[in-house]
Amino acid sequence: APAAAPADHCPAVEGPGLVSGDGPGSLDTPAGAVLAFDHAYYVERSAAGAFEAVSPSSRMSEERLRTEGVDRLSQGTRHCVQIRELSPELLDVTLTETPPDAEPVTIRQRVRVAQAEDGSWGIVSITPAG
Repeated sequence: APAAAPADHCPAVEGPGLVSGDGPGSLDTPAGAVLAFDHAYYVERSAAGAFEAVSPSSRMSEERLRTEGVDRLSQGTRHCVQIRELSPELLDVTLTETPPDAEPVTIRQRVRVAQAEDGSWGIVSITPAG
């Protein structure tokens, strides 16, 4: 018999000041930019796609995203992200990475975002948090 599909490991939730899920996001909101970045990184495995969610004012580079990030991920790694808004431009992010053959790893991050002149949001920096 075929294996049962796994239960949804990451239900999408959107409430005041709190967003979680693993969906494609959008650059329309600060949390949406984080979702878009992580979706491109984990699901599409695309540094170029992730870099689209990075603010022009950021010092991140697409090359570093690829070599230090996407290229090192185990194929099949799933992710789930929970985003709390600390201020309009500062987010508290809990990222859970689930490699195919290992226990989930939880990563706490502070993500600073900025709004561009066209109204879109992008990530300025991602730093470890407590």
